[in-house]
Amino acid sequence: MCGRFALTTTNEELSHRFALKTKQNFPNRWNIAPSQTSLTLTSNDGFNLSLNNQDKFGIWEPGLKKRIINARSETITVRPMFKEAFKSARCLVLASGWFEWDANKTPYYISLKDNRVMAFAGLRFKEKENNCFVILTGSAKGALSEIHHRTPLLLKRKFWSIWLGITENIPKECLFSPESHFFHWHEVSSQVGNVVNDNASLVLPISKI
Repeated sequence: MCGRFALTTTNEELSHRFALKTKQNFPNRWNIAPSQTSLTLTSNDGFNLSLNNQDKFGIWEPGLKKRIINARSETITVRPMFKEAFKSARCLVLASGWFEWDANKTPYYISLKDNRVMAFAGLRFKEKENNCFVILTGSAKGALSEIHHRTPLLLKRKFWSIWLGITENIPKECLFSPESHFFHWHEVSSQVGNVVNDNASLVLPISKI
């Protein structure tokens, strides 16, 4: 599962990692929650990426009276809510890391060992006048599964163009969960559970707060 994530980046990193040119300075976010906006990437012309900065996290489900924020990668091609978006509205969701709670409700912050911005596989939807997105998840592997049995689906660079392309024939290896050894994680403050909190202390190890 991925219900909260962080995104702290620079225009230089966006340019180097995603070949994006922007003069807009995006504020650092340490606690992005459902219904809040964040950055996604789409492609409408080959592999020329477009940056979207007002997409809302989660799609409103009237029957459940809540936002659906994740989609299981194993069922996106058949589940009615997701199968059309899978065909024509795939996106990348940018993140520096995500938060996860273990069985004891202890929060952890998880990020790449080199701290690069990640690209999660996402699906994009139109909701009235807004665009929104969900993050795909897969079964957690290795030590990460000790925190939670699901993880966001992190796409390797070689799969970005395929995921954002027009083909529905996505390679199976594209939808595999990343191995635990690519990440580091640590316990963080329970303050991350409150959506009003959004500051750098939320991603620090609990012993440093």
